[in-house]
Amino acid sequence: MMVRRSNFLWLLSALLIYGGCAVNAQKEAVDSITIDELRMHMNFIASDETLGRDTPSQELKITCRYLANLAECYGLKPLMPDGSYYQVIPVEVSKVSEVKTQLKLTVGPYKEVFRFPYDFGTGGRSTTEGRVSGSVVFVGYGLEAADQGWDDYGDLDLAGKIVVMLEGRLPEEMSAKFGRFLRNRATAARRKGAAAVLTIINPERENKFTQTDTSFSNIESMGRYRHDYGQASGRQTIPAAQARTFLQAEIRHDPAAAILGVSRDQLNYMFAALSRGEQVPRRELGERNVELILQPAKRTVNTQNVIAYVEGSDPELKDEYVVIGSHPDHLGVRNGQVMNGADDNVSGVVAMLEIAQALLIESPKRSVILTWFTGEEKGLMGSHIFANNCPVPVEKISAMLNLDMICRNDPDHLYLVASKLLSTELDASIHDMNDKYIHLNFDYEYEDPNHPDRFYRRSDHYPFNLFGVPAVWLFCGTTEDYHQPTDTIDRVDFEKMLKVTQLTYLVCCDIGNKDEMLQLDVNPQVTTRGRHNIPVQLQIQR
Repeated sequence: MMVRRSNFLWLLSALLIYGGCAVNAQKEAVDSITIDELRMHMNFIASDETLGRDTPSQELKITCRYLANLAECYGLKPLMPDGSYYQVIPVEVSKVSEVKTQLKLTVGPYKEVFRFPYDFGTGGRSTTEGRVSGSVVFVGYGLEAADQGWDDYGDLDLAGKIVVMLEGRLPEEMSAKFGRFLRNRATAARRKGAAAVLTIINPERENKFTQTDTSFSNIESMGRYRHDYGQASGRQTIPAAQARTFLQAEIRHDPAAAILGVSRDQLNYMFAALSRGEQVPRRELGERNVELILQPAKRTVNTQNVIAYVEGSDPELKDEYVVIGSHPDHLGVRNGQVMNGADDNVSGVVAMLEIAQALLIESPKRSVILTWFTGEEKGLMGSHIFANNCPVPVEKISAMLNLDMICRNDPDHLYLVASKLLSTELDASIHDMNDKYIHLNFDYEYEDPNHPDRFYRRSDHYPFNLFGVPAVWLFCGTTEDYHQPTDTIDRVDFEKMLKVTQLTYLVCCDIGNKDEMLQLDVNPQVTTRGRHNIPVQLQIQR
């Protein structure tokens, strides 16, 4: 009996010592996440010198090299088959020819040619090559929301026409009311058969062009990435009969006044009416004809995801994974201004660097993949590519934690997007770790896939959800600096950023240490992970 009792006491002591060591190691890991290091990395990545890290760009490549070098320096392992930290993605880029691109106005015998990029631009988009011409139709704000009491199109025939609309801004309460309709104005015109949409820039932008004597940006860029998941998406498509060349451009006020046959004062009155929430009357201008010629030069270049991992501590569970992701790309330079993207999304990028170091102090039983996705701002390109060409079996990914915009607004408030959609265990883990250690207040306003602002589909967690992997977007919400040149480091709340970073590390370890992968217990149609879930997931988002 004494021998057995001694063995029991020895085992109990060992377990207590081991448990204490584990707790102390995790505390050391959490304490290793510091504001000083978050700030240090952000000072470089969000600096003017990285020129907004457009996809693709040399500055984004430099940022990715910085991340990969740090991953190697820290001791993270490469995951790609070639032994590198890069998942290389070829993309097509284009730049508009300033010589061959023109906008021409014809009114009877009168002709006027406007120059690119001084009188008009392409809004920073990769352009479709083409030549279109047609009579002019002015549609005011170009908003189609008849069920909300606003329709700028009525029974206008737009087939083959050049549609002109105002950029402008509605009062804040009206912008909130119309929501998603505002993002689809050009799409509405295209669906009705328009050959082109010319958008008249707002007075603020016009004044800035005049004061700084600058022109529209004309940098080499790529178009928005579209991954074809089939017809089950319910995505609004253009009828085949209307799938002809469709062009878009932005125009300054002098050419706009000439095209509409109005004075600058009348144009200013239209913008003023719009700012008061008043509709600007639509008009058909059949006697005025516009020809738009866009001629881009195209080539193929590479961009890349940066992927590293920390091997799990359990010899059996290390072949299962938790993925943490963020995107280092932003919007580049627009109209001569650097779009630094400190919150969107250098905040998530540098948080992952700190989490990586913490994981090397105390890692969970499962392996943790850290992925910095390219091209989020171009249609979630990097995360779609990763999910569809995953370097590990996607069926072995327990969960994905997405860090995108984590350092603004209320210091104790955080949105959770998609945490409840596939697994109750994911949301429970977040709450458990938060209640024990961090104490943020969670908000589920954007959880619904069919919310008018569609946040569920707007960040890098989304492709993982399509594959049936429980994924959450930790999100501070938008601000007046969202996608503006004012999203700079001086506006960052580093204390909030620290809390979210620590929470993410703790949740990663909690999920990574569970006996089983997270259960898929919400949607009875999604019970296993894998590509077969895509039609089901797309169908619920109609």
